[in-house]
Amino acid sequence: MRTHPLVSIVLPTHNGARYIRQSIDSCISQTYQPWELIIVNDGSIDGTQRIAENYVKVDGRIRLVSHAVQRCLPDALNTGFSFAGGEYLTWTSDDNCYRPKAIETMVSFLENEPHIGLVYSDYARIDEHGQEIERRSVGDPTELMYRHVVGGCFLYRREVKDTVGIYSSDAFLAEDYDYWLRVARLWKMRPLHEDLYEYRTHQESLSKRLNFRAQSMSDRVLARNLGALPWGSRREKAERRWTLAKRAFTRGDRTWAVGQAVRSTVRAPDVVARDVCRRIWRVAQVGLRRV
Repeated sequence: MRTHPLVSIVLPTHNGARYIRQSIDSCISQTYQPWELIIVNDGSIDGTQRIAENYVKVDGRIRLVSHAVQRCLPDALNTGFSFAGGEYLTWTSDDNCYRPKAIETMVSFLENEPHIGLVYSDYARIDEHGQEIERRSVGDPTELMYRHVVGGCFLYRREVKDTVGIYSSDAFLAEDYDYWLRVARLWKMRPLHEDLYEYRTHQESLSKRLNFRAQSMSDRVLARNLGALPWGSRREKAERRWTLAKRAFTRGDRTWAVGQAVRSTVRAPDVVARDVCRRIWRVAQVGLRRV
């Protein structure tokens, strides 16, 4: 392996005082050197700023950048990465933690696989007290067409950022899924089946509080990237788009649903026709039973 390429870790936070010490400490405890940690305080009104400032005072590898008001996660990430000088890039959350060898393991993988742009690893779900709930194995990149498979532990090359660009502000709540879909259009991605991360589940987490909106946004970012993904046949993508249309209709987002249904019909009319006929037949059967 080449001598010590710098890794930049961005840590966006908003009112993260409860767990942020654990997150920062997990970065400091990495076996890999060198790294830099860029904390982006996104308009916190709790003790987050003071906690971060205390770390900056004692560790020159840590930098703090603050937004006067909250600008949401995509903007916080873009702010952080604008200061990043590393050859390898990643970001973590203020309530999650790296295993000590996480960065070392992922850097080693990318150094040995120069054709891979992004690597991501298995992880453990933990509760608010840090107790392990379960181990999670990440999926293959081809499954991105159906679900978010990357998880919270990943590392990618600076060249990925240079070609893919910044995180999309209009993808808030699914900014990571949107980014991985955009990466997949241009770069090879690989899962690493080692548990390198602790993902915390608690009631205050963004994903818990805004789950319904996050699902809606995930469907939208998938739809806008679907056609350019390097896997999946025209028919498979039409089937997937039809599923997104049906889900949106159920949520009440009917205008968007109609648009997706039309696109699906144009690409694979038999897919839509078969499903519509099946649904009509089911309704007819219910009616016949009542006669």
